[in-house]
Amino acid sequence: MKRALPFEKYEAAGNDFILLDFFEHSGVDIEEASLLRGMCHRHFGAGADGVLVLRPFQGADFEMLYFNSDGRPSSFCGNGARAAVAYMSGKQGKELLCFSAFDGIHRGWVEGTQIGVSMRDMHSWKYMSEGFFVDSGSPHLVVREGNPWEIDVVKEGRQRRMLFGAEGANVNFYDQDATGLRIATYERGVEAETLACGTGIVATALASNLECGRRGSIRTLVRAKGGELEVTMQLSDSLAQGVELVGPANYVYTGFYNL
Repeated sequence: MKRALPFEKYEAAGNDFILLDFFEHSGVDIEEASLLRGMCHRHFGAGADGVLVLRPFQGADFEMLYFNSDGRPSSFCGNGARAAVAYMSGKQGKELLCFSAFDGIHRGWVEGTQIGVSMRDMHSWKYMSEGFFVDSGSPHLVVREGNPWEIDVVKEGRQRRMLFGAEGANVNFYDQDATGLRIATYERGVEAETLACGTGIVATALASNLECGRRGSIRTLVRAKGGELEVTMQLSDSLAQGVELVGPANYVYTGFYNL
């Protein structure tokens, strides 16, 4: 008889994830990249941009591990974290949570339909000929583009992603108008465009505010193809702190994956 692995499917502004609850079970080897890659396959699996593994962590409500759709472990995922908070809030009956991730301890909270997470401080950003480079939990290149929703994101993103070696960087294309920012993102590990990217949205908010000369307490609205998110930060010439990412995250379905 085949064993079946239970999972939850969540989306956060169109960024979709397979969520594995290791509070309930831990009967799979998460170092088996082929398993995670198979689960994420859009045609032969459940289909997802990545896998979230949630498990107990001493001193916090949970630990979140993130794996790209290629089955490899990756750095922090802002939208994945918001999906994890949405799930764990319902499971634990709490609207405020504390969790551990790749880059340390984060806060998460639920306010109605909006799910928020605290992000790492950002510093040591670089202006490059290719664009603006910053690590917002994951490495990102931010490129100003006249109409980011109409360009070939995969083609343009892949070319720039390879500028940063084998590990590479995510690439974000954006423009700005009176209502805020529009963004399109190519994600490494997925090796495709995703409908939203939390760390990319934060990196792009930082780049646009620096470019416009804004400092102090700043709120930025960012429209991704999968939905609208909000970034707040306290920005000086050399440091962005108190960074928060807020937006929608929703349960999609519960399923079982045959092992």
